[in-house]
Amino acid sequence: MSRRPESDTPRQPSQIAILRYLRVHGPAARIDIGTATGLSPATVTSLTADLMTQGLVQESHPATNGNGATNANGTHGSTRGRPKVLLDLVPGAACVIGVKLTINLIEIALGNFKGEIERNTEHSIKTRDLNAQELIDLLIKLIDRFIKDNNDIITTPPVGISVAVQGVTDSNSGEIIWSPALRQRQIAITKPLTERYGGIVQMSNDANCIATAITQNTALHGGGDFAVIMLGYGIGMGLVLNGNVYNGHFGTAAEFGHMKYQPDGPLCNCGRRGCLEAYIGDYAILRDAMGLVDLPDTNSLHPSEEQMMDLVARARNGNEDLADLFRHAGKILGYGIANLIALLGPKQIFITGSGARAYDLMEPELHRGLNLAQVPELRRGPEITHLAWDKDLALQGAVGQSLLRHDENMFQAGNGN
Repeated sequence: MSRRPESDTPRQPSQIAILRYLRVHGPAARIDIGTATGLSPATVTSLTADLMTQGLVQESHPATNGNGATNANGTHGSTRGRPKVLLDLVPGAACVIGVKLTINLIEIALGNFKGEIERNTEHSIKTRDLNAQELIDLLIKLIDRFIKDNNDIITTPPVGISVAVQGVTDSNSGEIIWSPALRQRQIAITKPLTERYGGIVQMSNDANCIATAITQNTALHGGGDFAVIMLGYGIGMGLVLNGNVYNGHFGTAAEFGHMKYQPDGPLCNCGRRGCLEAYIGDYAILRDAMGLVDLPDTNSLHPSEEQMMDLVARARNGNEDLADLFRHAGKILGYGIANLIALLGPKQIFITGSGARAYDLMEPELHRGLNLAQVPELRRGPEITHLAWDKDLALQGAVGQSLLRHDENMFQAGNGN
């Protein structure tokens, strides 16, 4: 990567780039930061000195193995000599709060300046019983309690709050357009939270938050455009183009689950017919399963994880009717992915979420559907990766989104000049 002269380097964007590099990659030597960002050694030294003065960055001296070789990032194995001095973010330089709203569950997490989640709580709430004002009042009550209960490490007010919502959201206006977790639509969330807490309050759907988390994890993502499809109660997608989550002009882009498979197909929970979600979502699979096997009386619109795992277990244990449901869902998912590839051609597609619990049953038909629907010349890619749902990436991404906005706002406000 070519390097610009120090006099031609805008300080604010460059400092933001350094913070983000350290947040993604962890402790790094100045020379490695320069190589990755394209900044000259003199520029890196000057900018990081400013960041250290502001208390955002600190030096980190890696431990050695007793033979002079370092054991941390930027090491040289068994090579003798003086180890590199690494730079790292100061965890306590700022904190943010992530909130996740799904059906009957509200989760709250505390993230430090490095993007690590230090504390989190879960609250089982009958969310569909709440109207708009009750939801806002409850969120404020829970956040207040969370801050109070963690005042041992929350020593200054959070600089940002990010809310991840299951459903369709307008990230520009901060409004929940529709969510299966709520009966009411068109609920403005960010304005009352901003009035209560100040700082930066933002909201996004949970799939976009997962996409943010993946961009900040080099073990998962190695660069290039990608999409993450989240299977679960509904079907969501986060889309990353040129390194940024794409929200669209109206803040409601990448609603993969509401692309049409058949215009006159089954009813989707959004109120329209024939959406991909109406075939692949948990509620759709349970709805169809109830016509094939005897199941306990249940609310088919809001299946539990236990109910879905029971269906998966039966399918794996020889119930071919149920296995065919998951295979059919995989085939339709393949058709949807074919449309996505034809339209955008991402480098990689991740498939994750609680609904990927039956991915082993869905995968063969997914690829068959993809091959049937895809133009032969487009079959060179992308790579499709199943990402196990063993960690809540939505909450992690909400924390990450809040920090990204904080970085920008901090320097726009005049710091670091």
